[in-house]
Amino acid sequence: MLLEDVHRVLVVVAHCDDAEWMFGGTVARLVGQGAVVDYVVTTDGASGGVDMTVSNAELAATRAQEQRAAAQVLGVREVTFLGFRNDELTVSLDLKRALVREIRRSRPDLVLTLTPHRALDAPVGWSHADHIATGEATLQAVYPEALMPRIHPELLEEGLEPHEVTEVWFPALADADRYVDVSAVVDTKMDAVWCHRSQNGEANGDRAWMFAHHIAPPMVEAGDRIGVRHAERFRRVRVHG
Repeated sequence: MLLEDVHRVLVVVAHCDDAEWMFGGTVARLVGQGAVVDYVVTTDGASGGVDMTVSNAELAATRAQEQRAAAQVLGVREVTFLGFRNDELTVSLDLKRALVREIRRSRPDLVLTLTPHRALDAPVGWSHADHIATGEATLQAVYPEALMPRIHPELLEEGLEPHEVTEVWFPALADADRYVDVSAVVDTKMDAVWCHRSQNGEANGDRAWMFAHHIAPPMVEAGDRIGVRHAERFRRVRVHG
């Protein structure tokens, strides 16, 4: 499936800011071509901070507000927070049911999610346990659970009919088989990343430093492989067709 063929997208991530770091340019491209994009964030983000004077509830609320702001920058239609506890996520029945619900509500052609296994050739942050659980639960929710009416039959009572996703893409390095040229939208991606102020402390308020040291390098490396300035790259899983 080419980017131009995508009309509805569901982005499923573990934490507020994952989507912008991993998919921000691709989301901007998709929205720019008229696709409808929705987000699902599986955890509450409550352990993603070092200031112990801030309560879990306060931090979760701040991160949710930042995520909504970042989504607005990119033109995302809706953000759904599932609220599972940060750093305690597992591939549970409750998580999969919640993801099936959102897949059937959004009815996407394409699902963007996190790498469902430990990627030893990638930065260690890719392999956060919440990321792996989110990626694997999403794949299970996509197939077979979202398209089988006898799985989670209670969702039928909510009016949520089975749905078949066409493809799932997750971030990849050496084994990437889908590259997206995001050269024209890198500033938009950075605008969205910069919304997550509670998580950008390392930059000490220096947006240019953060772009140069964290955001640009993987996009430049990916872009070199296809002859463009900046790209995002993925591993594609075919579900239909």
